[in-house]
Amino acid sequence: MTSLSVVDYLVLTGMLVVCAAIGIYHAFRGTSTHSGREYFLGSRGISPFPVAVSLVVSVMSAVTYIGTPADVYIHGPKFGLMCLNKVIVAFVVTTVMLPVFYRLEVTSVYEYLDRRFNKVVRYGVVSLEMFFSTMYLGIVVYAPALALSTVTDLNLTLSVLSIGIVCTFYTTVGGIKAVIWTDVFQAAVMMLGFILMIIVGTLRIGGVGEGWHRAKEGDRSQLVDFGLDPTIRLSFWSIFIGGSLFSISAMGTKQSVVQRYNSCSSERNAKMAAWMGILGLGVVEIAAVATGMTMYGYYAYCDPLSEGRVGRPDQLIPLFIMDLFQSIPGLPGILLGGAFCASLSTMSSILNGLAAITGRDFIKVFWDKMPEAHYLLAVKGFSIIYGVLSILVAFLVPSLGKVLQITLTLGGIFGGPVLGVFCLGMIVRRANSISALVGLIFGVLIGVTFQVGSLLYPPSSAEGLPLSVDSCPIIGGSNVTLVSSSIEYGVLTTPSDIAEADVFEGRLFGISFLHYTTLTSLTTILVGFVVSFLPFGEQDEVDKSLLSPFVQGFYSSVYEGEAAKQSGLRDEAEQMTLVIPKIEDAKV
Repeated sequence: MTSLSVVDYLVLTGMLVVCAAIGIYHAFRGTSTHSGREYFLGSRGISPFPVAVSLVVSVMSAVTYIGTPADVYIHGPKFGLMCLNKVIVAFVVTTVMLPVFYRLEVTSVYEYLDRRFNKVVRYGVVSLEMFFSTMYLGIVVYAPALALSTVTDLNLTLSVLSIGIVCTFYTTVGGIKAVIWTDVFQAAVMMLGFILMIIVGTLRIGGVGEGWHRAKEGDRSQLVDFGLDPTIRLSFWSIFIGGSLFSISAMGTKQSVVQRYNSCSSERNAKMAAWMGILGLGVVEIAAVATGMTMYGYYAYCDPLSEGRVGRPDQLIPLFIMDLFQSIPGLPGILLGGAFCASLSTMSSILNGLAAITGRDFIKVFWDKMPEAHYLLAVKGFSIIYGVLSILVAFLVPSLGKVLQITLTLGGIFGGPVLGVFCLGMIVRRANSISALVGLIFGVLIGVTFQVGSLLYPPSSAEGLPLSVDSCPIIGGSNVTLVSSSIEYGVLTTPSDIAEADVFEGRLFGISFLHYTTLTSLTTILVGFVVSFLPFGEQDEVDKSLLSPFVQGFYSSVYEGEAAKQSGLRDEAEQMTLVIPKIEDAKV
């Protein structure tokens, strides 16, 4: 058991105080939170840079800071290829989705679904997203608190309460400006943590060359796998297809992200923020992968999991920080604070997003005449309610057992179908509420089917690469292989027994987890497209502002050209009806 010094505790406390102070500043600075528009969109006057940074850290939660390096430690550096698809993601988001949301000036991203389809589609998506977001909030708070309390003398209950209360406070009083500017501070802390771990860890193992030598010895030198087998956990194809679609879903359809785009002062600035934020996320992913490889090089000959120093892979980063920096008072506090910041940034984004959804999708719909002051008070109240719920869920997480695993896997089911529904709305002019709803249902069903199948027939790719204990003082002289499943929202699970699957079921349900978004999103789009050709499926008229700009141009040229052709035929017919009587008269 390692221990934090008094200075470390003071540093951790100081970081939480800074976050709270930013919220207080924006709560009392001018009129920054005196209306719903200002509270959720910052009066659409925030500059691109802080929005871009906020985009990065709102997506970069404890999954990135704690989970990604641990996954790289066990499975190798292939995940680093994810950074290369960010150009594709940024282009699609800024070309297809962002212009529509920004021009419509939506506070809740689901307002679009109401305008494009109907309230059934809107509230079907909203209900699923709100339920999962609330559960995810508890997991976001609990995961790093558990990791930190296990490898240090930090109290688990105190960690959960500190994160939950401070984040709920500054998000509630300060609105989107407090969230964004606090994210900037938290991003700086997280990046400092990555950089210091990479530099100091590399020096401790003898340099980059020695680190790469250890990676090759541990069978972790393969960066790209071009194999076409869909069961390969991280191949070039699963990353560039499934990984790109997953990132497009996260950066193009989530409330917490779209809300940031719409807080910019212009569409041009919003696109600039999106490009910087999405590419910045790629940079952070590279840093996380490099941290994981550095950590492997440090523990290459004495694996802490096999040695028993930690019991779960997601406890490796806190242990690594303490091993590297425990002799420097205050520094472990700063770097472990990065894990708190990862939770705070994600939690604040989701809290503010949930409050916006509640305000725009429920309060404004059912009580549209509510005075602005009462409306603002109500959404702040809901921010507090969601914050309290997240704390309660965090305390329930240890007792959920298999329910927790099911909850985590549901997160992989929602993103693809939701992306499919938005694509139907923005790209397929024929689509209407029935085709969108049927597509959504089929997308969710296919996701559930494959998730359940993967639990019954676990993929062989869940097995990690060899881990050595040659230099451990007690159990040296052997190699072990750790069995681990993929990271799901910041928690790594280690199944103790894996059933021997039938060949067909094992191949079918053993596909890479990155292909799930591909399956569910394409199912939603294809089913919705087919249903749109049924007698009740086609949309009669669609407001052009609800279609993506490039789709507007395409449909305008096609349909206006067809309309002009039909108009010309009608004119010719009318002229013929006038000419024929004259000819008959001439004959007479």
